[in-house]
Amino acid sequence: MKVKEVSQTGNTAWSPSCHYPIYLATGTVAQQLDATFSTSAKLEILSVDLSQSGTEMKCVGSIESDYRYHKLVWSDHGMKGSDDAAGGMLIGGADNGNILIWNVDKIISGSEGSLFCQTSQHAGPVRAIDVNPFQGNLIATGASESEIFIWDLNHATNPMTPGAKQQPIEDIMCVSWNRQVQHILASTSPSGRSVVWDLRKNEPIITVADTSSMHHCKAIAWHPDIATQMITASEDDRSPVVQVWDLRFATSPVKVFDKHQRGILSVAWCAQDSDLLLTAAKDNRILCWNPNSDQPGGEVVYELPSTAQWCFDVQWCPRNPDMISVASFDGHICVYSLLGGGAQGSPQDTQTTNEVDPSDPFSGISSQSSLTSSSTAPLKAPPKWLRRPCAASFAFGGKLVHFTNTRGANTPKVVTLSQVVTEPELLERSSLLEGALAKQQYTEFCEHKIQSSEIEEDKNLWSFLKVTFEPDSRQHYLKLLGYDPAELAKKFSGYTSAVSPQAGNVDMLQLSQRMEQLAASQVGKAEADDSQTAELFVADDAKVNESFDQLAATTEAMATQLPTVTIHTDNDIDGMISQALLVGNFEAAVDISIGADRMAEALVLAIAGGTELVSKILQVFFQKETSPSSKLLSAIVNRTWSELARHGNLQNWREILAVLVTYAGPEEFATLCDLLGDRMETELGGQYQDSASLCYICSGNVEKFLSAWERCAPSTTPLGLQDLIEKVILLKKAVERERKLYSSAGSPNVSRKLGEYSSLLASQGCVNTALGYLRQDTTDQVIKHTCLCSVGMCVLYM
Repeated sequence: MKVKEVSQTGNTAWSPSCHYPIYLATGTVAQQLDATFSTSAKLEILSVDLSQSGTEMKCVGSIESDYRYHKLVWSDHGMKGSDDAAGGMLIGGADNGNILIWNVDKIISGSEGSLFCQTSQHAGPVRAIDVNPFQGNLIATGASESEIFIWDLNHATNPMTPGAKQQPIEDIMCVSWNRQVQHILASTSPSGRSVVWDLRKNEPIITVADTSSMHHCKAIAWHPDIATQMITASEDDRSPVVQVWDLRFATSPVKVFDKHQRGILSVAWCAQDSDLLLTAAKDNRILCWNPNSDQPGGEVVYELPSTAQWCFDVQWCPRNPDMISVASFDGHICVYSLLGGGAQGSPQDTQTTNEVDPSDPFSGISSQSSLTSSSTAPLKAPPKWLRRPCAASFAFGGKLVHFTNTRGANTPKVVTLSQVVTEPELLERSSLLEGALAKQQYTEFCEHKIQSSEIEEDKNLWSFLKVTFEPDSRQHYLKLLGYDPAELAKKFSGYTSAVSPQAGNVDMLQLSQRMEQLAASQVGKAEADDSQTAELFVADDAKVNESFDQLAATTEAMATQLPTVTIHTDNDIDGMISQALLVGNFEAAVDISIGADRMAEALVLAIAGGTELVSKILQVFFQKETSPSSKLLSAIVNRTWSELARHGNLQNWREILAVLVTYAGPEEFATLCDLLGDRMETELGGQYQDSASLCYICSGNVEKFLSAWERCAPSTTPLGLQDLIEKVILLKKAVERERKLYSSAGSPNVSRKLGEYSSLLASQGCVNTALGYLRQDTTDQVIKHTCLCSVGMCVLYM
């Protein structure tokens, strides 16, 4: 579809791919006259703006020229790192060996000095010019007498030659730089001979020519992707073909395209898609070939709308290859869109191109008298710049499916399925956890975490988790809270040795041991028959008799050592207490002792008087006592654990938890630990919420432990989630082991976290491991079903 058009007969050159916006340079074509026989010439810079409606192209810069041009190219020299030539350079080849180099920016701005350089070192018209695709400052030109010059725009007055002139002397019709190797250049001549030059050696390396046909070369072009392949096009009407050459097999062309009926004037190989090759010929047809096809005679994949005159120049837009410029001798330069479809004509307007008789030079005149239009189909395949060069898609389980469309006709297309692991440390830790769970090495795993933890609080928490698997976990809790019973016993010995009970010179410990021996010797003898009694007395051994003798002797010794007992009955405190005891009035004796602030005697008397008196004296004692330990003593004696958990000072949370561990019964221990943990989370602005998790470990409350941990250390990262799951799973296992029953996920929070962890494991490829957690009563049925399907168990699940 035609998108832009300008009325001018001229050569064209697109702006380089790195230039934006897209411009099209035109220069008046040499050796052509219009209807006015004007001999003037000019260069114009046209803006190709597809966002603007209409077919006009705005002229953004123009300059009169003294020469008309055989060839026009646009180099990106100066566009990188230069402010004076940011628009690049226009190079035009004219008659009499003239080469003119223009500064594009100055043409557009209308500044003076737009002509950068002019030289006339060539002989005859300069018909061949090409810009090195790797170095924009290197220009190759060709003219008459087999002259080929290499110009460096940094030193434009001193050209180089690629080697000695080829014999016989003839015109150079076209030059082309290799698209893969920057020092390789090709040139072609009307005789059909094409020469490949190596500029490093300054000599030709190979010459190709088809001597079996009348191949008069007009154009030459290199394969965009394959360094050893090129094409030549013949302008001879008797052999209007395009030949594909492979320099590895240079004895003859490997392919010949012969769909044109008259000589070919211009070729253009798309740099972005090597499957697209344009040719314009004297039969007024512009064909798009697939040069990589093996179809005999060539495969035409598209045909541009025909014109009334020959098209002598056709080019792809470097920046947007969807656009093609076509210059024809009918005085029009058109821009077509390759994806817009062909021209649509009515049946009466559509006619086939007349056959051309090569022996009659006037046989094609009738075909040029009017516009010939042919209905063409769109491209058979999308061009490569519209194809995805690569694509990737993630699948469940961390699988990545991807492909890459590498350039090259015979490159196999491969789709790759790979496993993507973004969290290798997570998988390593998960594997370690799974191994410990499978072997039931819970304490070993906890010990490993203790050793590897760098944070003291984390070590403490793992220590608590470890002792939950010990047989007597409460004693270990006390040690972790800083109250080791064995260490404290050693500490107490210094205070208790001075107040050990003594009774004169009698060794009470020895006496006690003897009484125990005596009792042990008499075990079982009460059930003997009466007939055996006499025998038992007779058979008593000497050791038993000796024990009784020693006991009697000890009693006599104690009796002789006791002081004389004197009972006071005066009206003082001691006397009143004695009088109350003499009549058995323990209550009065207790009241008198309390009134005299003799609490120790009151407590002894209350014990002798019964439980009611004990309760009374204890109540009075704790009301009057104000020592630091009295509150703790009251809670222990009165067994008011809940009051201590509800109202105890949270600064002493360790001591409160130690009391619960030491004294609380199994039926109330978990509840009281949860109560203390709740207070630590909510009171005093959450000052002690970091330690509340220890209370929940003691109580075995997985739900509260998870909630407390989430508030203190939210699991926002994969490793953070792994850390949380390790603690939750170990605590669940400890609860199951202690209570001898399976502990389900239970709460929605635990189930949700297990679902998140399972999704994370599945995304890393550990689907089977993820299923193990999803089966623990998780509510995420979608993930569970997907995991089951991925391992082929969806039928069993359904």
